[in-house]
Amino acid sequence: MNVAVLFPCLFYISCFVGVQSSSEMNEDMKKPLPEADPAKLFEGLFKQRRAEHQAAVKSLQGFKDYAKQYKMIEVISEKAFQVLEASQIKLRENGYVPGMDFPVNEDIRDALSQTLENTALLGEILLHMPDKTHRILRKNKQWKLLFTWGIFFATESKFLDSSTYKLMKLVSQELDIAEKDPSYVNPYSEEAQAKSSREHPQDSTSKKETKTKKKKSFRKGPRLSRGGEL
Repeated sequence: MNVAVLFPCLFYISCFVGVQSSSEMNEDMKKPLPEADPAKLFEGLFKQRRAEHQAAVKSLQGFKDYAKQYKMIEVISEKAFQVLEASQIKLRENGYVPGMDFPVNEDIRDALSQTLENTALLGEILLHMPDKTHRILRKNKQWKLLFTWGIFFATESKFLDSSTYKLMKLVSQELDIAEKDPSYVNPYSEEAQAKSSREHPQDSTSKKETKTKKKKSFRKGPRLSRGGEL
């Protein structure tokens, strides 16, 4: 792999994939807090991790070189699916199914947090960079099956906040594993963006002119026209 691509990939893997973070969650949950509810503590830590994912995905969207961005998504996805597969095996071996109470066993707890965390991460990447992610999933059909399992597991668990449940619903529609709402449109898809440009050519021209002016006056990095959430 080209060195210019390798270093950003390693950085994003360290930011994204929850190999260490779930262990850190377990360490935090061990701290002697009076009458602390491990499940509630997990939910709070999980929300923090989700915020980190969303910020990192925004940064990843800022890479305008198609090949570099594609390679980074591919490498991140590979690592995330490795973690997800290992977690799936551990959960099945221990007979843990979604909907059960928060596990006391640390190994099961670790597998649970990694499953939820990496499924949410992959969902964020899919929704915000859909065309490249679909292309990667088409080349790795086993990944899509594993992704589908993760979405089902996360949706049926008791430990997601409302925004992550909404994320899972949108991801299910994007993957065509659930019936699409008639109004469903992913504004980040190339098709939606091309349609918007055709229907509103003046807006597209105006945005380009505004972006050029900002570059000249402020010299800042690329700015996103959408928020982090769909």
